[in-house]
Amino acid sequence: MMLRKLKASIKALLRKSPYKIIRAVDYNRFEAIEETLRALKRRGYAPKVIADGGANVGSFSLLADEIFGPNVKIHMFDPQPACAPALEALAAKRGFLYHAAAMSAKSDENVHFVVDPVAVTTGAYVEEFATPSSVSVPTIALDDVFTNWLRKDDRALLKLDLQGWELEALKGGRGSLRNIEVVLIEVAFYAKSHEPTIAQLVQFFDDAGFELYDIASIYPRPRDNRPRHGDFVFVRSSSALCEDKAWA
Repeated sequence: MMLRKLKASIKALLRKSPYKIIRAVDYNRFEAIEETLRALKRRGYAPKVIADGGANVGSFSLLADEIFGPNVKIHMFDPQPACAPALEALAAKRGFLYHAAAMSAKSDENVHFVVDPVAVTTGAYVEEFATPSSVSVPTIALDDVFTNWLRKDDRALLKLDLQGWELEALKGGRGSLRNIEVVLIEVAFYAKSHEPTIAQLVQFFDDAGFELYDIASIYPRPRDNRPRHGDFVFVRSSSALCEDKAWA
């Protein structure tokens, strides 16, 4: 009885303080994509065009619209059949543009896409060969969507969450990248199959005139808290976002 009263008293005091007590566990990794986008906005970033590669059911598109809208033009890319109803509904209701294809180096080809044919999943991915769980889906190159009209003053944002297919998608957008200011991209700390290494991605962006600007998230594997994948932010080196390099 005395112990319960003591615990209740301590909890009451903590509720009035800025502190909290937690169990001793491994240090948490972080998930701060929303805060990263809001921080970019606070620093003056205001994209007019957003490309959501690997849109799934449109959660990122809705978040980006909430932060940067209402006049931003949003393109959603995802080939998953199970995601189509949600993305079609968003396109109809919110005016987002929906491309039911896998972003890749070239348009009008087909790739083997491993996916649950009925349920929505965030783990769908491109496979080199057909498997019993893969479906054939069309591809689309970023340049075939944006090259003819995208301008630097659109300050475009490209988000890529393609489960290891990001570098192929970037190869199909070399022209568009000249007029893209910010890229939010999923990275793998170690490969399971064909994921590009972080070094390969950094080199690609360095060659394209971007610099690593921020790390928006790190996701660990539960058994030992080792990072397995995350989301990096690359910004064009000529962007005003990169001008302030003061330490404090």
